[in-house]
Amino acid sequence: MLKKVCVSWMLVAGGVLPLAACDGEPKTPEIIDSRGPGDVVLLIERLGVEGPYITGRKERFKVAAAGESFKSVRWSATAGALEADAEQVEWTPLGQGEASLTVSVETESGKVAQGAFHFNVVAAPSTLIDPGPDLTGSRCELAFDSTGKGHALYLNDSHQSLWYATWDGTSWTTEVVDGPGFNNGGTYVWEAALAVDAGTGVPHIAYIAGEGPPDKPSSRSVRYATRLDRAWTLTSVSAHYYGLPSKLSIALNPAQGGLPTIAYDGTYNYDFARRTASGTWSPTRMDARELSGDISFDAAGSLFIPHYAHSLRKTYVSVVAQEPSTQESLLDLQMVETPGTYEWLSAAWSPDSHLMLLARSQDPASRAALRDITLANPLSASTIRTSPLDLKHDASDLAHGSRGPVIAHRHGTSLELITTDARGFWKYTQLGSVQDGTRPSVAIRPTTGTAHVCYQRDGKVNFQ
Repeated sequence: MLKKVCVSWMLVAGGVLPLAACDGEPKTPEIIDSRGPGDVVLLIERLGVEGPYITGRKERFKVAAAGESFKSVRWSATAGALEADAEQVEWTPLGQGEASLTVSVETESGKVAQGAFHFNVVAAPSTLIDPGPDLTGSRCELAFDSTGKGHALYLNDSHQSLWYATWDGTSWTTEVVDGPGFNNGGTYVWEAALAVDAGTGVPHIAYIAGEGPPDKPSSRSVRYATRLDRAWTLTSVSAHYYGLPSKLSIALNPAQGGLPTIAYDGTYNYDFARRTASGTWSPTRMDARELSGDISFDAAGSLFIPHYAHSLRKTYVSVVAQEPSTQESLLDLQMVETPGTYEWLSAAWSPDSHLMLLARSQDPASRAALRDITLANPLSASTIRTSPLDLKHDASDLAHGSRGPVIAHRHGTSLELITTDARGFWKYTQLGSVQDGTRPSVAIRPTTGTAHVCYQRDGKVNFQ
């Protein structure tokens, strides 16, 4: 008798990674660092429950410290009921919003430590953007328009297709953008990026599509999709895409009525293509560079492009002024890379027009940092303030609101929201478990100021 083996796979740069295992197979436990003061670093493991933290539902945790055994353990919480049993505790959070669980320990060797763990408690489980039977969400992007309407872009990994969803504040409505089809020009989709016009709510999507495998450049192309009057318009930007599947970005130019620009990677170069008219794109090739982050426009219409310079093994930001000017200025991001280790940078603008750049993942951990750039003219005269983020930096996404930067951060299988406290120190609030090997997306709803995330868990695209 043959035993059925079931493993899903996600496309990543340079190969594939296993995703959700079949029901009943062991999953990686959710481990949370204390990041608190003391002689030892405390870790708590969440036991038995996955997903978000729900009011009234019992949670079980176990505290541990590497190489140490405990002489005494004391637990406390800001809200809810506690039942402690030495290293383990049962906690039933009550109410919604932030709650904290604190543990203080003394080890047998005489060391003392305290860990404060912050949790975002919700009234109900996270929302499935797409509740269908397919594997979804190895790639998702989240955005809001000025009315507070939510927009999400995600891949259907079962059928390698591209989907778009809108949220009215209560429920999600989904529809296919492109994918395999009958005599309609549809084909497989491997990667996508989303930009939403905040004023009109119109989505603009750049994506990589093709009939052949993702490692065959001649079979892939760069495409663009937008939706007006409930109808999708799909156009070709470039007939061939020679870069890695994840190197793609789109941004809207506020100085040109929100016209999109798409940047995409090639072989030791990248292209950025401006949309000049309906179905018409004007490409520009940048040689000896590799696209390494989200592109973005300032209010004047200057385009900022993070890139990696192969000859210098460094990451820079270049700025390209409004056409017809072709002048370019460069800023050294002070990121000295070794071949094959440079990372993609998420971009966001602060209300005071600072450009923020954050590595989505980083190795070694000492380089994991947020870069706050005060821009100058020329760009090379800009100043950079570097803020370390986390020693374990698995996958992140960046947004910026009126109260500062907001980061969705996957720390193993733990999803956390990183903000700042009154003194500017990072504050880590747990949102729940997330699928290992994936990247979340974060956006701030302007009508409420609330940060929301989309992510993959158990092979489904979720929203919280």
